Amino acid sequence: MTGAILLSASNPTAPVPGLRSPDRTLRLVEHLSRSPEGLTAKQLARRTGIPVKTVYHHLRTIVDRGWAWRGEDGRHHFLPDVLGPAVDVAARLDRVRPVLARLAAATGCGVFLTSLSDGQLTVVAHSEFTGAPRLDDLADGLPEAAHATAGGQALLAAMRSDHRHRYLKASGLRPFTGHTVRSQGELDDKLRAAAATGIYTEHGQCRSDVACSGVIVRTGPRASDNLALATAMRIDLPDVRRRAADRLLRLALADLVPILGPALTPEELSRDAEHLDRDRTS
Repeated sequence: MTGAILLSASNPTAPVPGLRSPDRTLRLVEHLSRSPEGLTAKQLARRTGIPVKTVYHHLRTIVDRGWAWRGEDGRHHFLPDVLGPAVDVAARLDRVRPVLARLAAATGCGVFLTSLSDGQLTVVAHSEFTGAPRLDDLADGLPEAAHATAGGQALLAAMRSDHRHRYLKASGLRPFTGHTVRSQGELDDKLRAAAATGIYTEHGQCRSDVACSGVIVRTGPRASDNLALATAMRIDLPDVRRRAADRLLRLALADLVPILGPALTPEELSRDAEHLDRDRTS
């Protein structure tokens, strides 16, 4: 990494001025991007070997430039561009977090707003509840778990089938448990059945003791435009609790759409995808 140059997010061909140690900054950003649960400065120092005082210095630069944000618990989170321009993200998150917190408190579930960023399942924002599955518990293998989680399945369902099949071929279908879907055909059937209700569910596919439900929040012509909201609960919760949580999940979806934007219609998706394909080939 010695001599590496950190590139500007707005102009990826130009080096960012004012960074005295771009190699260290890049190492910190790389660790944050692989840690959806977020990392504290001390955790980053242990993982990178960079002195903690130096880590704090670089984190200020990283946050100021809009590449990450710092939570109230001191954890720093990589900031994907799925929520829009960096200047708007903080304001959007300030409106999103109370919705997630209310849903977590009402359902007793862990709540996650997810996206597919650079081909990996990413947690954009989350809220936890005592006794419910926590992000730290689910983080192992999460980036490769789109096919095995309810939020990930909602995101896959929002993709055009040909794009989804290419994604699954490239990422594979990791068998997290004995209940994980094993083939594209099996997953396609599952997604078609779930589309009729709008609720995507999984029971023990990612972890044998966890069940999840998810809904599509927003769709766009790129996979990274899509957002899904998911709840995670203990798999032994009674069905009546699970159904009540699903009803509340739908209500939370209605609260998020005005903040994050509505899902496009199939016709709008097809039109925008055609425009995007033309732009790539022109």
